[in-house]
Amino acid sequence: MRGRISEAEEARIERAIQAAVSGSWNEFAKLTDAPFSNDASMREQFEDSSRRLQETEGRWKMSSEVGIVRDGTHLITTRIEARLAVDIVLSLHSTNDQNDSTISFWTFYQQLSWDD
Repeated sequence: MRGRISEAEEARIERAIQAAVSGSWNEFAKLTDAPFSNDASMREQFEDSSRRLQETEGRWKMSSEVGIVRDGTHLITTRIEARLAVDIVLSLHSTNDQNDSTISFWTFYQQLSWDD
């Protein structure tokens, strides 16, 4: 089932991308409401995605999809597409579509292409 992204979720995504563009791991890490499942892995993903976003100089298109799980939680996938660059995917989990939702970051990686 598909849902709509809430204002709180959208704001959190925007802040995460701003943190990545500025290269601030500390700011990015503060934006998740639940601990990362693997800090070292998430930091590596952040550093790679941060560098790639900085290289695009803000020339990208962003889109998000929300999947609704049976328990009502949201799985959000945000894709950042830039010409001449590898797409970046940020995935999040949100407990609901309210402003007090618990939002946690799950992945922030480059989208692999099997077409090349």
